[in-house]
Amino acid sequence: MAMEPTNDWTNAETRVERAHELYERGRWLEAAAELRAAIEINPYNPSWHFNLALTLEALGDYKRACEAFSRALKLDANDVETLNCLAVNLTRLGRYAEALRQFQRIDELDPNYEPSYCNRIITYTEIGDHDKAEMIFYRARQIKEECPQCYYNIAGSLYARGQYDRAIYCWQQTIRLDPSHPYAHVRIAEACWAKGDLAHAREYYEKEIQSDRPADVETLLDFGELLMELGDMDGAGDVFRKALAQAGDNPSVHFCLGELLLRTGPKEQAEEHFSKVLELDERYPAAHLKLAEALIHTGKIQEGAKHLILELRRSGHDHQMLKEVGKLLLEANRGRQANLVLRRLVNLQPDDPQAQHNLAISYFMMDQLPEGVRCCRRALKLKPDYPQALYNLALAHMRMGQMARARRYAARAITVAPEDENLRRLSRRLGTKDFWTRLRGRLYLPSDKPRD
Repeated sequence: MAMEPTNDWTNAETRVERAHELYERGRWLEAAAELRAAIEINPYNPSWHFNLALTLEALGDYKRACEAFSRALKLDANDVETLNCLAVNLTRLGRYAEALRQFQRIDELDPNYEPSYCNRIITYTEIGDHDKAEMIFYRARQIKEECPQCYYNIAGSLYARGQYDRAIYCWQQTIRLDPSHPYAHVRIAEACWAKGDLAHAREYYEKEIQSDRPADVETLLDFGELLMELGDMDGAGDVFRKALAQAGDNPSVHFCLGELLLRTGPKEQAEEHFSKVLELDERYPAAHLKLAEALIHTGKIQEGAKHLILELRRSGHDHQMLKEVGKLLLEANRGRQANLVLRRLVNLQPDDPQAQHNLAISYFMMDQLPEGVRCCRRALKLKPDYPQALYNLALAHMRMGQMARARRYAARAITVAPEDENLRRLSRRLGTKDFWTRLRGRLYLPSDKPRD
């Protein structure tokens, strides 16, 4: 019996060694299980609690990681590395006041512990206190003049303030000091994109993708969207397909491919990808909307309208979503449903000229011409040089037999957009003798339907 405690302690040490091996191989769940078993035998070793916390951190379980770091501190209250790690994970959980208290404790124990300053930059950035973030950055440099992570972290603060050139400079310093840093190239690409320098954004995304480490799916998707913005649809397709090969069960990958196919075709394949998005995540933002758009483009109007209603039920107070749903309902010739959506949008955003104009179109579709005219006029009050609204007002007044007003609106529209062929055609028709007699009984000629 006297040998059992020794055997138990030996077993605990063996489990910890096995946990280290599993951790290095990325088998974190198994490593955590081994560490818990060792702690069950000997709960008084702070380093085991610390290692369990690091393993939970690797698993993204920041709450339990904080609990494990706290248990380690109960056994060794003055370990600055444990305090620093606890503060980092508290920041990840949004518990900023608690994180700052841990950083202050480190200052009291060891004011020259540079990692605590480095990580505190992130905490102050998260709470929007950028002056303190910058002050902490310079305090860190007094201890360690060139730290790649300090440059990286302060660049995040500068980016949040819209100081893109300064942020880019700091991320470039990160790369100078640590060429293998896993995120700096991507952050520079994002900053270049944010300030409108798409060519350099592309260059830095390409550097990241061509590096030795595999690009993560989010980086591939962002790069693909940038290529779409640059008009390189083939390049975007290559990048999205690479992401698909890497993560075929990621709904965001299918969503991006669907959006690309909506623009380049075939629309049937876009429909397949958006259907896959909903299969993987039935609450994915805008998935019903985009599937409806694909269905409407392939002539499946009724099915598309159903998905628009589903999207509306899910996000009916989102201004942009209401605008998109209303637009697609108009394209599907669902004037009454569009009217309900667009009235809600106008109530939320009465100063949006496009919303007023699209509401007018829905009234025209419902043969409620006076209401449509009033909405078009509201749109013109908000945006006097609005050629589409002027165009549709001219058509509406023609239908109501008010030819003089129709001609005035058409003339104003031509002044605003003299090269618009639809407007020029309309003006020619308005000048034709007996035009109204030949038009009577028809709301719009096919070539003169309202334009959004």
